[in-house]
Amino acid sequence: MKNIKHYAFPSSVADAMSILMNRKYKAIIMAGGTLVGKTIPASAETYLDIRSLPIRDIKVKGGKLVIGAGVTFDEIDNSEVCKEWAEGMLSQVAAQCSSQLIRNMATLGGNIARPHSFNMFPVVLLGMNAEVMIETKDGKLLMPYADLLKESNLKPGENCIITEILFPKKTKDMHFEFIKLAKTKSSWESYVTLFFSNDKKNPKFVIGALSPRPFCAEEAEKAYAKNKPAEEIINKFQEAVSAKAKGYRAEAAVNLFKRYLGAE
Repeated sequence: MKNIKHYAFPSSVADAMSILMNRKYKAIIMAGGTLVGKTIPASAETYLDIRSLPIRDIKVKGGKLVIGAGVTFDEIDNSEVCKEWAEGMLSQVAAQCSSQLIRNMATLGGNIARPHSFNMFPVVLLGMNAEVMIETKDGKLLMPYADLLKESNLKPGENCIITEILFPKKTKDMHFEFIKLAKTKSSWESYVTLFFSNDKKNPKFVIGALSPRPFCAEEAEKAYAKNKPAEEIINKFQEAVSAKAKGYRAEAAVNLFKRYLGAE
């Protein structure tokens, strides 16, 4: 931290973007600080603390669930709105993130801004077809989270700021499965995280912890949508997993998928 010379507390997203895009400040964004505090790049000279930005709401707008990027895991865990959405899936996931102290600090935006294998919500957002609202130097941009994972020009915390995460209206009453395999329920370091949706029109089989970014077993999803035999679906899922990892974690992911399909 010896390289940090300035500490900024912007009160608006516009002010935060102004500081972030001004190269003389060499700013790095901090929200909860649970990850960035451990990995400060040597080039950073300004802590850009965004905890005062108006991005802390949880609400339903236009039928969509909208969660501000500054909302903490604890707030998601205890939100009555989140507990009623998708059978409480979001609250259940938030409750499994590390210790209570970390949940009090860690934010949803921070969890998806910087790719890391053990971050849990990227798996959930990809599986629920969530969207993200991003503030860029050219203004607001709404895009599918899946597209942000592939977008190389947008780097949250470096040249843009995630302000909101939006979950589709149809997910409110849907059933999803989230599976986290770790030493303990609250351990941050997961062997594998899985998120499943058996929506026949748009099934989702998402795998996390095997790589910095979550990924879908797309061929397995297609086979499931076409009512292919379970063995074929499992083989397609295994191929997707094997492309990212080997050994125990890959084997565990496939076995958990078999259990989900009722094939084990």
